[in-house]
Amino acid sequence: MTLDGTDDPTEEHEPKPGGRSYLPAASTEPPPAGVKAGPVPRGQVAGKEKVQPYITTAVAEAARNAVVATTPYEGGYQSLSDLIEDAIVEKVAKLQRTFNEGNPFPERPRRRIRTGRPLGR
Repeated sequence: MTLDGTDDPTEEHEPKPGGRSYLPAASTEPPPAGVKAGPVPRGQVAGKEKVQPYITTAVAEAARNAVVATTPYEGGYQSLSDLIEDAIVEKVAKLQRTFNEGNPFPERPRRRIRTGRPLGR
């Protein structure tokens, strides 16, 4: 059984050949006018964005255990960030197949996604 409670044997659970999989690469074009390109500020990683979702303690511990257990192996994970990014890439691809005929979802309006506790719960 997977962490999401399913036993779907059609889901891919093996690492992709050659290691990690990615969403389409970020544009290599220069930044738009008014956006400065330069050194990455301390505590940030070039081309990456920090996100901080809340997940259950059990899922977080299972993910950490998976990273530690797979680090020594080819195709294993070197960091929790790598594991989480791959998991999101796989889930988004599945959602695209299920809900959008395998195509990328349209770009959302430039507003923040609601955060915090859901209403009515």
